[in-house]
Amino acid sequence: MDNLVIKPLTHTPVKLINQVFNDAFSDYEVQIVMPLERLLEMMKTRDLKPEYSMGCFKGDRLVGFILTGFREIDGKKYAYDGGTGVVKDFRRKGIGEKLLLELIEFLKKKQFSYFVLEVLENNTPAIKLYAKHGFVKTRRLECFEIQKKKLPEPTSEAFTFNHDISLLQQLTTPHYSLFEPTWQNSFTSIWNASENYKFSALTIDNHVLAFGFIHKTKGDIPQIGILNNWKNKGLEQPLITNLAQFTLSEKILMLNVEENNYLTEKLPEINFENMINQFEMIFRF
Repeated sequence: MDNLVIKPLTHTPVKLINQVFNDAFSDYEVQIVMPLERLLEMMKTRDLKPEYSMGCFKGDRLVGFILTGFREIDGKKYAYDGGTGVVKDFRRKGIGEKLLLELIEFLKKKQFSYFVLEVLENNTPAIKLYAKHGFVKTRRLECFEIQKKKLPEPTSEAFTFNHDISLLQQLTTPHYSLFEPTWQNSFTSIWNASENYKFSALTIDNHVLAFGFIHKTKGDIPQIGILNNWKNKGLEQPLITNLAQFTLSEKILMLNVEENNYLTEKLPEINFENMINQFEMIFRF
């Protein structure tokens, strides 16, 4: 750790963070290519704040980082790990652990209550590191994908679709909830960049039975809601097929679906494939 300095990324140019992010994730198990505009969108969507993020520097060179999200929920401060990375030629030097410990101490001084992260379930070294420093697993999350062309054909049932997002304000959304969305899929994240999402509500006789969102270019569906007494009636298939019309992506993604949930059973039935899985872990201050 000689000549390495850990400090917040407050004054670090986003272009530099972007370059180091792509270097650090260039050989990641899940391929990540992060153009600058996409990183800026991710920072906006997930409330990633440079002033709460940590960087490891050797001189002027940024060699490692933790991008940290900040939100206040029910009067408590929450932090979120929006990405941890170390460039290839500085790995196996304990930088990731040092960044984590410095960030925990920093957040403790700022009176945070919780620190949330997600980690691939087969990343055993990272899971052990987080557990060693007080993080506990809270749930397992499954990630699904499908090529748009493999989606089932639209059904001929008497569904109509309403794309007026203001309709959502009239709904009691807990009645539609299938599970608590993760940080990146929360309503807050969607509202932060609502211009990038298309909303669709499946209705019969002007009653909303299900709703969902899809990213207009990336194809990810952050949330689907189905009215409790309309589950197990196959509504997810026409809803997803409708949403898929509004993205430029040829691949449709549903990331971080809670294990043993209604959707983890239903998505494979409409040709979605489970690609990877993660654990959500939480540190309580």
